[in-house]
Amino acid sequence: MTTQHDKTNGVASELSGAELVWDEARTIQRLGGQRALIEKLVILFLRDAPEQMEQALNGIEQQNYDNSHIAMHSLKGTSANFCTVRFESICAELLDALKHRDWPQATIIHGELSIEYLSLEREFKKFLGH
Repeated sequence: MTTQHDKTNGVASELSGAELVWDEARTIQRLGGQRALIEKLVILFLRDAPEQMEQALNGIEQQNYDNSHIAMHSLKGTSANFCTVRFESICAELLDALKHRDWPQATIIHGELSIEYLSLEREFKKFLGH
């Protein structure tokens, strides 16, 4: 069992087994308990996130800080709304690599982010009933 620090209220919560991909209950609570709204936001995320990830990768490959940073900053903010655990953390790691213009490390982290996105996408599709 691992402990995950909860940024919103400073409490450590226990996570069992595999790391939590997203905290559905906390997201519903955070966004006012309106499942229909959350479903719409999830649909928008699934529509927009791949494009943002592609924009970030293109920026990394071109060593273009602005393009990669804008995409990642937006993606990190959106993922925070969904109380993602690992995805948001990887976004932060990638933003740090971009800040330091560490392009090789940014490429590696982007690969990790892509893998985590697939897990998040799978969980969101289950949430939507797809």
